[in-house]
Amino acid sequence: MPPYSLYLVQLLNISCFLPLKKAYSRKIKQLMRINIIYISKLKFLYRFREALFTLIIEKNIQGGFARAGLMPYNPERVISKLDIRIRTPTPLTLSLTTALP
Repeated sequence: MPPYSLYLVQLLNISCFLPLKKAYSRKIKQLMRINIIYISKLKFLYRFREALFTLIIEKNIQGGFARAGLMPYNPERVISKLDIRIRTPTPLTLSLTTALP
């Protein structure tokens, strides 16, 4: 795998944590719309728990495997997401004055 590309196949990020983050953000924005600007730990846990149990379900986890191209096995799906640029390395040139003492 090319550097900095592992996130493309991290199943929990794809199918669970990113949607959880978005769902929690929506719930907090709803509170902000009604002028609630401080959230106690208890309210945080309540809102987070709602989002967690709504999104961390079998269907989403299976969807993560499918979106990552791991189930059914589809390496082309992962490769197509990569920004690969094939480059020919520049040959090293040695000057005669530095090559020989």
